[in-house]
Amino acid sequence: METLEFPEFEEVTGVAPEVVEKVLTRTATKLVNEVEKLRKRLDEVRKAVEIRGDLFKIGYAEKFEKLCYGAIDSSFTAPAIELVGGYLGVIVVVKELYGSRCSAGDEGAVDAKVFVELWFSKDYASFFAKYYERYVAKILLEKKQSGEVHFDVLLLDGEIIPRTWGRHGERSIETKLVEITNNVIELADKTDTAVVGVLKRSYSKDIVNILRFHDLRLSDKAVMSLILKPGEYIIVSGYDQLHRELESLKSSPEVDKEWLRARLKWYEGILENTPTGYSIKLAFYRAPKTLYPIATKIEYMTSISIDEETLLSGLIHISGETGLPQPIDEVDRLATTTLSKGLRYTVYQKLLAEVAKISKEKIKEIQVLLSLTNPEKLGAIGI
Repeated sequence: METLEFPEFEEVTGVAPEVVEKVLTRTATKLVNEVEKLRKRLDEVRKAVEIRGDLFKIGYAEKFEKLCYGAIDSSFTAPAIELVGGYLGVIVVVKELYGSRCSAGDEGAVDAKVFVELWFSKDYASFFAKYYERYVAKILLEKKQSGEVHFDVLLLDGEIIPRTWGRHGERSIETKLVEITNNVIELADKTDTAVVGVLKRSYSKDIVNILRFHDLRLSDKAVMSLILKPGEYIIVSGYDQLHRELESLKSSPEVDKEWLRARLKWYEGILENTPTGYSIKLAFYRAPKTLYPIATKIEYMTSISIDEETLLSGLIHISGETGLPQPIDEVDRLATTTLSKGLRYTVYQKLLAEVAKISKEKIKEIQVLLSLTNPEKLGAIGI
């Protein structure tokens, strides 16, 4: 666990330029000092990675195979629309087939689906967005299995294996997410489809600690961004081996025991949610033409036809300025623009009309439940 620094604050009034500059200088100095500490040890860190050939493999994307990528992402009302009777969630899931080898079938290369849910006591929009992403992935894989579409790689925005283990408070709905994810993984295996989860936000320090650089406070992603050259990638072992490596740190006096206990529990949850007989691995890569020189972190499962080198090389060559695979950028943008004010307004009005059609006698009582908890937030329903 990071040791936080609490400075002694002087009493200040307003946001005069000199006050802002003072605050920014302290923050900038903190970051620069940490980067300088790492910069002096970059060669040492890189060598430590190269020595651990049992755990890491460094490669360079030279040639690449043109593949078809099926990318899926979602956007949802966050927070959900707060009604007197509960939480109304509107979820948009976008699917796109990207690449010259694709066969799109009747739906076409791009398709958006809208899902609407109502929860009485809690906002589950983010959870159900993950569920419906996997539902769309499952349908897409079933269509590949029946020969209706063709693609080589399934790209998901976010993790492949659900991070659940009690976070949502209701094990039953978490089990549903794990079950449908297992279905997706098994279908991908049957249809010779590689699966990639693009992990945009990651602040883990597992690799840094496994390599015994306990004094470095930057995340694995930050460290990899500095040691990888453009076009390079690092393949990391699967979650099972990383778990064993972390277990071996229990006897190390330099490791934060509270952090290690939490990470081991996190890995145990990952392994518990992974279907039997499958292994999910990690990798980092640096795309050559990015706006910022950052590494992209992924978790993945290869297929019979696509090995690790082919998969990583392909991802590097289809990654753009953000460093992320372009299909992921595109479905993210399409999902966000689809979840417009107009869509939310249409969903809300159609809900009112459907309720009126189903229950004419109790329409007044039900309309009360469909009223906004806070009438000032009319923007939530597109007004």
